[in-house]
Amino acid sequence: MLKMQLSRKLWTFLAWTVVTCFLLGMQKRNYESIAAIASLESEADSFTELSTPHNNNQNSSDEESTVPFHPFVEGKPKMLVVLTYQRSGSTFFGKIFNKNPDAFYMFEPLDAFYSSLYGTAMRWNVPSDITNHKNGTLRTLPKIEVDGVSEYLSSLLTCDLASLPAELLLHPYIYYYGAGEYQAAESYVNCIGPYEKSMERCADRSPRERCGFRFGERTQQRLLECHRAIHRRPGGGGGNATRPRGDRRARWKDVDEYAACMRDLKTTVVKNCLRHLQKQCDRRTLRVAKVVRGTMLSMEALLRRHPNFRVVHLVRDPRAVVLSRKGFDWSAVGRYTLLDSNDTLAREAKLLCQSVVRDIRVRLELERTYPGRIYPVVYDDMVRDFRGVTRDLYRFLDYPDQQNTEWWKETILPLRAADSIERATKWQSQITFEQNRAIMKHCRDLFRLANAQHWVQ
Repeated sequence: MLKMQLSRKLWTFLAWTVVTCFLLGMQKRNYESIAAIASLESEADSFTELSTPHNNNQNSSDEESTVPFHPFVEGKPKMLVVLTYQRSGSTFFGKIFNKNPDAFYMFEPLDAFYSSLYGTAMRWNVPSDITNHKNGTLRTLPKIEVDGVSEYLSSLLTCDLASLPAELLLHPYIYYYGAGEYQAAESYVNCIGPYEKSMERCADRSPRERCGFRFGERTQQRLLECHRAIHRRPGGGGGNATRPRGDRRARWKDVDEYAACMRDLKTTVVKNCLRHLQKQCDRRTLRVAKVVRGTMLSMEALLRRHPNFRVVHLVRDPRAVVLSRKGFDWSAVGRYTLLDSNDTLAREAKLLCQSVVRDIRVRLELERTYPGRIYPVVYDDMVRDFRGVTRDLYRFLDYPDQQNTEWWKETILPLRAADSIERATKWQSQITFEQNRAIMKHCRDLFRLANAQHWVQ
């Protein structure tokens, strides 16, 4: 009996012990849950601080800033190339400079470069064709293009405008966009108005049958022949040993007529109108060119030659880019993409991503040689933190924050209101799982190298 009573008491004691431990454990877990929630709330507060626009304090120390920087040579103009890609938000991005009264901004000058180099039709030098072959493989750019782009942009950024070709000085973009994209050139745009028909007549003479209407329609060897014929000295002099002679010379008459038409028209424009453009270029302290037909390969010579030269490398989530390009007609997508209209997104992604990856790899090398002179910008980050990214952009150029100036309030803020994260991310609701997987197949290296925090795979 005593045994049974002791056993009953022992079991009662053990039961109460288990219940007490359970209750204490629950209380501890409650405390831990509360602490975890508090920790999450603290992290959320920190994330909110990171996600909101940066503190607009121009006096923040260099140690706090992650913006690359290298001192400029004082008293000399600053030069900038925005190197980017079609449908990467570059038109909106360019307005940040085009509307600046201190900036001389040139919109897409390299289409004119390729037409003047090879005789292809203006507006038909499609960026994807310049960097890729028709079979979808990455194109190795010849030295004449890499060095030529460097020299051409150098002339533009140093205001050596008289050395630039008629294809640039009277490009259809200038007539079409006018002061909207060429704010610094308004008086020049007005002056060249009467020459538009003359430019159209010269453009109609482009040797498209021989040299290709669209860039890439002819072999590189044929393009080099066209280049030599277009750029030979007038009258046949100059030691051009490769110039066609005899019967073959007659067959190059179309090239001669095109070159002569452009040459004569340029002489007239330089005489009558170029002073308007020259005046604006000379007086501006910041000279900017936004290009979608250039590569990072051409930036090295500019960085080496001009201490005040800088590069902004603007990229965007490739899924947003290719979805936007899907709306292009056949004049703006790559020839490789045109081979299969049912596979537009994946094919255009291949052309885009392998081109951007090459540029990033070259950029990483250049950043080691020229630290502080190249600034990578992700468009998707800019739309989420427009104030912070644009402030840092001008800090990179050693300019005061522009966001409290009158020109910014009047011209940039209204544009910003029309832009939104929803527009920038609408691809997420329009691209299917299979399409996303097909794009990612071609763009994994880009995702790895771009280090873009908002590109969700």
